Amino acid sequence: MLCRATDNTDAVKGGCPRHAGFTLLEVVIVAAILSIAAALALPMLRDTNLAQLRSGANLVIADLGYAQMESIAHASNPRVVTFDTSSNSYWIASQASPDTPITNPFDQQPYRVTFGCGRACALAGVTLSAVSVGTDNQLEFGPYGQLDQTSNATITLKSGPHSIVITVDATTGETSAGFLQ
Repeated sequence: MLCRATDNTDAVKGGCPRHAGFTLLEVVIVAAILSIAAALALPMLRDTNLAQLRSGANLVIADLGYAQMESIAHASNPRVVTFDTSSNSYWIASQASPDTPITNPFDQQPYRVTFGCGRACALAGVTLSAVSVGTDNQLEFGPYGQLDQTSNATITLKSGPHSIVITVDATTGETSAGFLQ
């Protein structure tokens, strides 16, 4: 093939002029890479309120289970969980000192959880919207893991437009989370 260059800028050394543009193969490869990147990024862009709400419910359920086990282990001084909806927090304390959180065995800090701070820092969007634990704001476990009240306790968490209700059975102390709403 004979090519004729009009000047040095249009010609490749010893060959024909090069045309600007992309081949079909290059365009297909770029489109495939962008599709894979979008498929990986999309789940991260979904509603984070639901993920935070699930994590918040799991944290509360785990802490209630810990308070229950501590009450069984320390039957002479059972544990109470005090909820403070105004500060969006709760803490585990002994029955003898309900205003003083016990020491968390993992980090040796007071066992107080505030959504958006400390070990719950990733849950800033979660709020304690309602707590029904009898006539006060304290949930007390007995020496056999049962509640100190005759009716089930409920804790409602909210994140954005969603909510979830955690129920504690009065007889067994078993905790369960309802459906996300």
